[in-house]
Amino acid sequence: MRCAALAALIGATLLAGPLKAEVIELFPSECDASPALEDLVGHYRLSVFPGTLTDGVRSVAASHQSSHPVSFVLMGEDLILQDATGGPAVNFRYVSPDEPDWRGDDGEVSTQELAEIAGCDVNRLPRLIGLGTTMADGGQISFTYRLMVWNMTPERAALIGGMEWSGGGVTVTRRVMMEAQ
Repeated sequence: MRCAALAALIGATLLAGPLKAEVIELFPSECDASPALEDLVGHYRLSVFPGTLTDGVRSVAASHQSSHPVSFVLMGEDLILQDATGGPAVNFRYVSPDEPDWRGDDGEVSTQELAEIAGCDVNRLPRLIGLGTTMADGGQISFTYRLMVWNMTPERAALIGGMEWSGGGVTVTRRVMMEAQ
């Protein structure tokens, strides 16, 4: 019962705001069990939530939210995120055991709350890291996505985590969620 209540809290928190997103029931993936990359291939809705913009001196809230279609495709052994709106492609891979622990608490949902729902440390959930770059306004922007495979059933797939982009002396961090369509 407690897990269901926390899952509802996270679902409501992640989907709060002006986004017109359908609330899904989140079931944590099995700890220490990573689905095959082929199982993640498909069409998703990527929701990007408010975050923080920093320039090394000060931080301000980045309140803009968005939601748009993306796809995971497999090219050889690489899982590639393709943005239907023309954004940069991002290469994903499973995190190796030497990847530092993912920790964070943006005031909405902490990694401790996620661990309580999952029944294990969030670093034991299947974790993907995605890296990419693009050019904007004459400068390079680097992207890093850190996603946990949160819900993997034959009917549904959901990934939750965060993304960070930096370039031109500015870094933006945001929460993200991907739901299979």
